[in-house]
Amino acid sequence: MDSFDNWIHGWLMLGGWATEAVFKLILAGFLGALVGIERELRGREAGFRTNLLVGLGCALLMIVSTRFASVPWNPEGAYNIQVDPARIAYGVMTGIGFLGAGAIIKHFNGVRGLTTAAGLWCVAAIGLSCGLGLYIVSIMAAGLVLAALALLNSVEKRLPRRRHRRLILRMPWNSAYRGQLIKRMEESGISLIDQNYHRHESLAEMDVTIDISYTDPAKFEALETELRQDKECKLMVSERA
Repeated sequence: MDSFDNWIHGWLMLGGWATEAVFKLILAGFLGALVGIERELRGREAGFRTNLLVGLGCALLMIVSTRFASVPWNPEGAYNIQVDPARIAYGVMTGIGFLGAGAIIKHFNGVRGLTTAAGLWCVAAIGLSCGLGLYIVSIMAAGLVLAALALLNSVEKRLPRRRHRRLILRMPWNSAYRGQLIKRMEESGISLIDQNYHRHESLAEMDVTIDISYTDPAKFEALETELRQDKECKLMVSERA
């Protein structure tokens, strides 16, 4: 792989330093665009143009940083100043966190955009890698990111994941009935996390708020259907907790 990178570097340098710099920018933008297309197809917040610009911008900053470090800084020949070529990269990876935070939004009772933000962070790292001339590593990293976003999505859906739900039920003021309802939930394989109730001014009814968790969506759907058909209990709210 090192020999391949060196071969590309030597071939591009035949056209001069600027030729390789342009190739780095194109490669970084292309790899970022590939990740952006996957996000765009899923309707995520940061899509094609955002990821392309992030990869392109990070590659440009890395090119500028390495170029800046390669210039000799010895005023009047008295001493030589060594410049760290990675110091701009430190700021890039910190700054990209603010851009990723903008992609994270609160959606109802959940949070969306965490994967998109992580994808932006990875695209920034790929852009820096392209800017440094690590072509094979950059291409392999982009392929792994695409695999994690696209191919592993189906695997993630098959994994047993614990889901959380909040139910608000309206029922007669009868503690025995509430106990029976909770027992039915536990028997169906649904875990009770917390519960509280609020009695109406008429003193005849109460609203019970129950936080539950479950791993099998089919069991929850069966319970929800049972609650909808219950004549004594009215299902007022069913939302993600």
